[in-house]
Parts: sequence; C-alpha cells; structure tokens
Amino acid sequence: MKSTLNEINKAILSDSKAFIELCEKEYHDEIFSTAQIIADNDDIKIVALAGPSASGKTTSAHILAERLTALGEKTIIVSLDDFYYSYDELPTLPDGKKDIESVNSLDISLIKKCLNEIVETGKTDLPEYDFKTRTSKKGAKSVDIGKRGIVIVEGLHALNPVITDLVPQKNIYKIYISVNSGVTDDKGELLLSSRKIRLMRRALRDEVYRNSDINNTLTLWEDVVKGERKYLYCFKGTADKIFKTFHRYEPALYKKRFSEMLGEVDREHRGYEYFYETVKGVENFVDLPYSAVPENSLIREFIGDGKYNR
Repeated sequence: MKSTLNEINKAILSDSKAFIELCEKEYHDEIFSTAQIIADNDDIKIVALAGPSASGKTTSAHILAERLTALGEKTIIVSLDDFYYSYDELPTLPDGKKDIESVNSLDISLIKKCLNEIVETGKTDLPEYDFKTRTSKKGAKSVDIGKRGIVIVEGLHALNPVITDLVPQKNIYKIYISVNSGVTDDKGELLLSSRKIRLMRRALRDEVYRNSDINNTLTLWEDVVKGERKYLYCFKGTADKIFKTFHRYEPALYKKRFSEMLGEVDREHRGYEYFYETVKGVENFVDLPYSAVPENSLIREFIGDGKYNR
C-alpha cells in the first residue's frame, strides 16, 4: 500500500482497527527480525541505536530489548543522554550558547570506561543525568549482564566513530532508525516530509512530557536539525541495519491537535511558515482518536500513556 492521502484515508474508513494493526505489525516485525540476527551472533555485546530527534529511539530500544530477552539474551538499555556533562561543563559555541548537540557534550572517557567494562566483565556503574537540574550523577546505577549480556546504547551520537570505535567492531551491531518516509497526494506531490512528521512528533512529546509549548519547540527545532546534519547523517551509511518508524496511520492522529496548535504559534516566529505548511499537510486526513493507538505502540512515545514512557 502506498503512503498517499487517499490510500490512508480509505484504509482508515474501511477498517481503522485492522489498518492500525497492520502498520504496527510491519514495524514490530522489522525489530523482531533484527533481534534474531543479533541473538544469533555470539560476538555481539553492544547494539548502537541512533536516529534523529523524534525518530522513536527510546521505544525501539525497549521493544528490541524485550525481544532479545524473549530470545534468552540478558539485555539492558543505556541512554547516551545520561553521559551529558553537567550544564556548567558543556562546551560553548562562538555565540556564547551551550553546545548541547555536539558529541563533545558527552563524557567520552566515561563512555569508553563503561563500554569496555561491559564487554570485558559484563559489569559497570552508569551515570544518570537529571534534566531538571541539568546535572550528572556519576555511578548512579550498577549493572551486571554477565558475559553473554547485550547492551543497547541509544542516542543521537550512537553511530559516531567517537563512540563505536571504543570497542572491537566484532562486538558491535549498528542500527539507524528514522521516519524515512513521507506522504504524498495522488499526483505524487509531497504533503508531509519525514522531517515534518518528526516535527509533529517532537511538538507533541514536548507538550506531553516536557511542559514545553509549540513556540519553544519551533525555537529549538532549527538547532536540532543543524545538529543532525552535522553529527548524525554522515554516519548513516555505517549502519548494519536501517529501518523506518513511520506508521501510515499517524497523520490522522495529529490532525485535530495541530489545527488547534496553529493558533498557539506566534505569527512573528521565524518557524511559523514552516509549521503552517506542516499543519496544511494533515488537514485533509480523516480524524483518528488517540484511544485507537495500542499501548505498546511507538507512537505512544509522543502522545503519551504508553507502555514504555510512563
């Protein structure tokens, strides 16, 4: 089935439950097949999972971990966000702002120590980052996965050689995830790019989990995209596996909230026109309620009340 406005609307109007189940199955099947590849290779101890903002890294890491556990692999998830330096230690950009997108905002020496300890002994002490106080607590949690355990390292910089070269290459499996799909009209004209879909996801997540309104999301978005271009896309080609997280029914979920959200954006904001185009891209979809989304869906990472983000 094509990702076109009419095909998506037709599938929802015909049987929305069956369509949602199909979209969910496509995504989960891809993760399950990847888990089998990893479980079949006894050398793999580190799974590096990277993707741009709002690609679904957190949920994908949890579902992958669950599947590996079901296959008999002791698995833990390590977020690179926990390796951020405390705010006053972050590198500074020429304009005086803190550089939170750079790989240098992470404590590389501590990452190296932890990953090598995991590969060699299965044990290490991990830090934890408090985003409210913007401080890092070293050695906050101890992990022990044994000699055959697997660690999923997820984050924007997980595919950066600064990170991946810290362990022997035979011990690491690299995954790149993103929306990687857009939606067109029946003439082939692009209605929603993958970046606009990510912006909608990000805006919803910021609203639900970070008490951040759309104006703040748009203010941050420009630097987020610049950071992805500079620090992520160049390493996409090094991945052992690439898969997309776009769920074809999701634009229909966003229609109602984003028609409301457009009225909340400051018309003088430099991101207003881009956001306006994004909202226009979803206005002709039929409306789907959030209640239609399964609890274990990746989409719950952005709209709330999900299994992995309570």
